[in-house]
Amino acid sequence: MLGLKRLALVALYAIESITPTVSARSLLNLRGIHHDDALDKRQSLTQKYCPSSTPGAACFSEFTVAAQKITYRIAIPEVAAAPFDIYLQMIAHKATAGWAGIAWGGKMSNNPLTIGWALPNGGNGSVVSSRFTSGHSAPGAFTGATYTLLPSTTANATHWQLDVLCQGCSKWANGQLNPNGTNAFAWAKATKAVANPASNSSSFSSHDGKAVWSHDLSLARVPPSAFDALVARKTVGA
Repeated sequence: MLGLKRLALVALYAIESITPTVSARSLLNLRGIHHDDALDKRQSLTQKYCPSSTPGAACFSEFTVAAQKITYRIAIPEVAAAPFDIYLQMIAHKATAGWAGIAWGGKMSNNPLTIGWALPNGGNGSVVSSRFTSGHSAPGAFTGATYTLLPSTTANATHWQLDVLCQGCSKWANGQLNPNGTNAFAWAKATKAVANPASNSSSFSSHDGKAVWSHDLSLARVPPSAFDALVARKTVGA
């Protein structure tokens, strides 16, 4: 019996000694995880983005899901704590994102979800849909957040761009965002187009890509007067 225990311990030690030599990508492939999505869960890739169309103090914090060709840009006023308004811009490639969205609490359930997609038939615009779910089921309409669709929202043959001001995305019943540091956000998308793209209450298929990332909102802070001017101008370039 002691011999068997020693043999088991030797085998366990050998496994633990070998495992670190396997590359992270190889381990993810062995587990059936797409490495791009899995790495997004562990990395904070937020950058500061200052478009030429908004000179001065108006910059955004930016996160890009390179493999899916989706970019999220956020601007917020300089405040001490939630609640606060959020300027959100989503830019997505039509070939990879029939719809795309952001979960403000970093998970599918019990936090505001902002979903967007392009207008049908090559329309020059995009749609915003406010959603919420209490479990892993199709999210329904959410009245706890109010959106103002900004005229800089657009679409062309290859991409769609959604620009919205959200009131109610920074604080909800059981959570709130930290405007001075990192927050866990989640992205999701599906290649398939929504059932009725002309309606913001359309049903849509389950996601075929998703991940959580750490987003630094301190990079999104804009002086209140500059934030108000930014929203009033409604001109954020892609």
